[in-house]
Amino acid sequence: MKVNVKKVVLVGLMLVGLYWVIESLKLELWVRRGPGGGFLPLLAGALCILFSLIILLKEWKAEADTSFSLKALIPMGALLGVLVSSYLIGVFLSLIIFVFLWLFFFEKFSLKNSISVAIIWPSVLYSVFVIWLQAPLPKGLLGLL
Repeated sequence: MKVNVKKVVLVGLMLVGLYWVIESLKLELWVRRGPGGGFLPLLAGALCILFSLIILLKEWKAEADTSFSLKALIPMGALLGVLVSSYLIGVFLSLIIFVFLWLFFFEKFSLKNSISVAIIWPSVLYSVFVIWLQAPLPKGLLGLL
C-alpha cells in the first residue's frame, strides 16, 4: 500500500465527514414531521464518508505510483486558516483575505483581478445572508463588520 496525495486527501475528507456526523447528532434530526438542524449535516457527513471510502478503495486497487507532496496539504491548511481567522476577525473579513491570497499567490491572478474578486464574492455572500436573509455572519472575537 503506497501513500499518495489522493489517499491523504480522501482520508482527510473521511475525517471531516465523521466530524459532521458526530456534531449533527448533537442537534435534533427530526422536528415536527420534518428535518431538524442536524439532518443535513448528518446526510452530508455520511455521504462524504461513503464517497471518500468508495474512491479510496478504488485507489487502493489501482495502486498509483504518485508520491506524497506537501503541496496537497495547502488547501487543508488554507481551510484551517479561514476557520481560525473567522473566530478572530469574523467570516466576512476572513473570506476577503482568503480569496485574495488564494487567487493572487496560487492561481496567479493579477493584483487587480484578485482584489476585485476578493471584494465582489464576499460582498455577494454578505448581501445574501445579512441583507436578504437577515442571518448575520459570525463577527469573531474582535466584532468587526
